[in-house]
Amino acid sequence: MKRNGQRWFSISIWFGIALGLLVLGNSAANYYWVSQKIVVEQVRKDLSAQAATVEKLVQAAGPEAEVLEQVRVSSQGRIAWIQIRDSRDASLAAAGLNAAPTFSADLIRARMRSRQPIFETRSTGSGRVVVEAFPIRLSGRAGRPAVQLAAYEPAAARPGMAIVEIAAYMNGAGNLWPLQRNLLINSSAALALLGSLVMMRIRFKAYLAGQYLATQLETARRVQQDLLPSARQSNDAFETAGTCAPASELNGDFYDVFTVRGTGTAVAVGDVAGKGVPAAMLASVMQGAIRSSNWAGTGRRHVECTRQLNQLLCERASCERYASMFWGYFLPESNVFRYVNAGHLPPLLFSGEATYRLTSGGPVLGLLPGARFEQGERAFEPGDLMVLYSDGILEAANEADEQFGEDRVAEVVRAHRDQSTEEIRNQILSAVARFTGNAAAADDQTLLVIRKSAA
Repeated sequence: MKRNGQRWFSISIWFGIALGLLVLGNSAANYYWVSQKIVVEQVRKDLSAQAATVEKLVQAAGPEAEVLEQVRVSSQGRIAWIQIRDSRDASLAAAGLNAAPTFSADLIRARMRSRQPIFETRSTGSGRVVVEAFPIRLSGRAGRPAVQLAAYEPAAARPGMAIVEIAAYMNGAGNLWPLQRNLLINSSAALALLGSLVMMRIRFKAYLAGQYLATQLETARRVQQDLLPSARQSNDAFETAGTCAPASELNGDFYDVFTVRGTGTAVAVGDVAGKGVPAAMLASVMQGAIRSSNWAGTGRRHVECTRQLNQLLCERASCERYASMFWGYFLPESNVFRYVNAGHLPPLLFSGEATYRLTSGGPVLGLLPGARFEQGERAFEPGDLMVLYSDGILEAANEADEQFGEDRVAEVVRAHRDQSTEEIRNQILSAVARFTGNAAAADDQTLLVIRKSAA
């Protein structure tokens, strides 16, 4: 199906190019033929007037070369030659270029019998000319109008008649601007069409590659979303609500809530520096490591797994691909939460009237080889509430470049603490949106709200 679409696209492009070339060629051909017709008609009109002038001068002074030269000079170089011949085709006088007669006596008589104009176009060493023959009187006797070819009988049948052949250059004759304007418009449109089609043909492969990449990114985004836990979970021990919204196609943030056999419920929130595909790939690696490693058991094991993950990122990831992470687990036999905060924004723990910041841990992962980490511990009683987030929440800025901040998060939570975790999550996101004026998020936004169920 995809190949058929590409084939029909190529066929359409080539058909369009052929159509553009046809329009361009047709416009040029029309201009040539129409312009030639306009020029020829204009030159013939001038030649008719010149023939009338020659007839008057010849009737007054006779068929002399000086008379013909006077007419040729007065035309300011437009006339190439003038020749006068009698009815037997004998030359009486000539001026200008020494050219052989264009029309024979027999041809002239035949054309005059059928009342056809006697003209042709010729090429000379000085350019193309229009040559036309006119019958004239050699005497001064009055009669019919001089240059109305259809009114004349054949010259051989009328005594005192002769043929004047006049050739005039076609260069510069006629007003061709309207025709040239149409040619310019049509040619410009055809060239624009050809240019667009050629560019589309050249960029078609890049377009397909971009579409393929967009499809792959969309698939990766769906896979990444599928790896996240349900936005809302509830069991006998905990009620959770989370969200992870990317600023671009893919997410450099992640969060996870899952059950560790023999230990209890574990949570993790991570934020990889940067955005897009590199950050998303590293986030997936970290999320996989969290799920696969046996870290939720003892404090020593937890710290050691954090150290190993830091070493892995230092060795395999570029220096700008560091990450912060907060991960911990709840002990099922006691109301205790143990965690390691590796350079992440401290989550807020609301217990009674007190609010605690969970800061124990160490530096961000992937920057300092051999960095040391420690495990923190905090009581987590029934009814207590924990809010975890990425910097896309706290650092969301308004038009005055003021950040939303931790205090505003705590204020929203205290105002809606008695509501469900889902409602608290939604209230925080709404407050961020109002604060930023609903502007597009500049960074990935991750938010997780956890409440310990009442005993």
